[in-house]
Amino acid sequence: MGKCKKRTLYKNNSSYFMTREEAINNVFKAFCQSCNKKTNYKNAMETISLFGLSAEELSEAGLSYENLRALGSAIN
Repeated sequence: MGKCKKRTLYKNNSSYFMTREEAINNVFKAFCQSCNKKTNYKNAMETISLFGLSAEELSEAGLSYENLRALGSAIN
């Protein structure tokens, strides 16, 4: 993880702090909610790129194969 990402994650403001498990859960929730899909998709993509989440981690969390394919090259 780069220095800038580390600084952002470890700031004293609690809204910036997120564990890897919480990040996976947030991505899963974003794809499972039906309202406001564009915003949810954008937030999910930002979280995936920030944490470098893999397809395996997301599938273990319960994300469907179709959603994983929709992510395309954003996941490792």
